[in-house]
Amino acid sequence: NVVSGTRHNKLTGKKVKLLDLENEQVAEGIVMSVDPNKIVMGRPIGHVYCEVLINYANKPDAPLFVKDDQRFRIKDAIGSHILWIRDYVLVDEAKRSLFSG
Repeated sequence: NVVSGTRHNKLTGKKVKLLDLENEQVAEGIVMSVDPNKIVMGRPIGHVYCEVLINYANKPDAPLFVKDDQRFRIKDAIGSHILWIRDYVLVDEAKRSLFSG
């Protein structure tokens, strides 16, 4: 779907909030990529995740959705690129998912 692909590309570089499964904010970061073929943390981003650079941990002990050998919790991922489920990524200025609608 070219239209939605273009829309997603505009998200790259946006400041976002990362939420956990309870919709509590666990971190802040920047969307680096939504390219479904790009490999992050050993797996393709696909259509469920996006690549996020973690800048700040609101809940340092919150678990990551995708873990690897070095990173299990938010505090392990500060300053690095991780995968986060798109439905739990919010644009900083809006209280809704980047990927809805």
